[in-house]
Amino acid sequence: MERQVGVAHLPVVVAVLVALVLAAAFVAAIYRRPQRGLLILAALTPLDGLLDIAPVPGIASAWKEGVLALTLICTVNRRLRPADRTGPPLQMPWWPAAAVLVAFGVVSALYVYGPIGLYGVKVTFFYLFVVLALWLTPFDALDRDRLVSIIMALGVFTTIVGIGQQILGPARLVELGYTYGEQVRSSGPLFRTFSTFNQPFGFGLFVMLALLVGGAVALSDTGRRRNQLFLVCWPVMAITMATSVVRAAILGLAVGVIWLAALRFRRLFAPLVALGVVAVISLPFLPSSITKVFFNSSSLSQRGSGWGEIFASIWTHPLGTGLASSGSAADALSAAQGDTSQTITAGADGTVQQLSKNYQPDNYYVKLLLELGPIGLWLFLALIVTAVIWCVQYSRRMPDPDGALVLGVSASMVAAMVACLVATYFEIFPLDFYFWLLLGAAGCATAQHESRTVRLHFVPAEAGSRPTSANS
Repeated sequence: MERQVGVAHLPVVVAVLVALVLAAAFVAAIYRRPQRGLLILAALTPLDGLLDIAPVPGIASAWKEGVLALTLICTVNRRLRPADRTGPPLQMPWWPAAAVLVAFGVVSALYVYGPIGLYGVKVTFFYLFVVLALWLTPFDALDRDRLVSIIMALGVFTTIVGIGQQILGPARLVELGYTYGEQVRSSGPLFRTFSTFNQPFGFGLFVMLALLVGGAVALSDTGRRRNQLFLVCWPVMAITMATSVVRAAILGLAVGVIWLAALRFRRLFAPLVALGVVAVISLPFLPSSITKVFFNSSSLSQRGSGWGEIFASIWTHPLGTGLASSGSAADALSAAQGDTSQTITAGADGTVQQLSKNYQPDNYYVKLLLELGPIGLWLFLALIVTAVIWCVQYSRRMPDPDGALVLGVSASMVAAMVACLVATYFEIFPLDFYFWLLLGAAGCATAQHESRTVRLHFVPAEAGSRPTSANS
């Protein structure tokens, strides 16, 4: 009997041992080169929504924080070794605005909510630690190339999964373990694709980012097989992105592509004009139930009435009502206090959605104005506008592929600024993580470019004063 019990537990023991070996190998890989930790995060964060149907405990959702914490520990350890202090420092011309914004936000959250306000601070600023990790151990050219490959591959992969979801339909997805109103949502007659994310918003906006960053790099070198394959997939990705019915992603992609065309890739204007003409001609022939989904102004008018009340409240709260008083940060704060109540709504048009009881401004600028007042909004705009100008300037100075990458990063930030008009972009995971990761990667590229430029400026003079083998 005892022998049978031991045999029954053998698979569990083997599974535990395999898990320990894999965990040890994972930690060793990041310890030897901490940049791998950030690349692993970049590869896995778009798949985080799969945890909703995975047979894992709830604590597994904290894997992102765990990997980033491990990466930071390893970066500090490597930085403390004199032999490992290689590479130029990270360029961050936007850091003064970011530092003041973080300080202002932390003080605001603690003043209004006390220590529990740190939950809101975590939602808003946690992934700034990515920039700290890159400052301690910067990405080199190969790391940046791998990052672009990861973004391209995940953009294509999540698109394929999204197409599969449209084929399966919402009923089958609910059978797999997803929930109506949470992951599975509809807008009028349209089922909204969410792919490997926990909501359609993350999918639509991530594919938007992948199309812009990956597209800029691919267009700069169309002879490379990776880039060729991505450009072939680009139209399919854009169409599948639209099935998420995230207008912020559609608007952001349109503005981002125009940005790339205006600054460098002039050949994009012809297909853009042709696409616009086809869209205008086709619009009258589309079913009215579908066009209403994308052009219905009722939701915008409802948001506008709420925004008007916020503008009026500025005189009462010139410094804002406190960080984490709205949006996802407020939801995190409510969860920390034990209040997770939500409501399910079903509209006359068939829309099914799960709503938070906290105010959702659906506009990141309005959210900042509400929480941190005009000062907080100004600091955010100073940060992102400075970053965009800096990226554009260096995209013209640096050779490819870094020049194209930095231009793609600027396009993704411009698209994010547009998306912020109708979505709380920087509270939608993993867009917040990718924003800081790409900004940090651009800082690595520009710093290393400046370092090479300085060396090339001084080496010729030294070389000219030295005797050569021919005249010595």
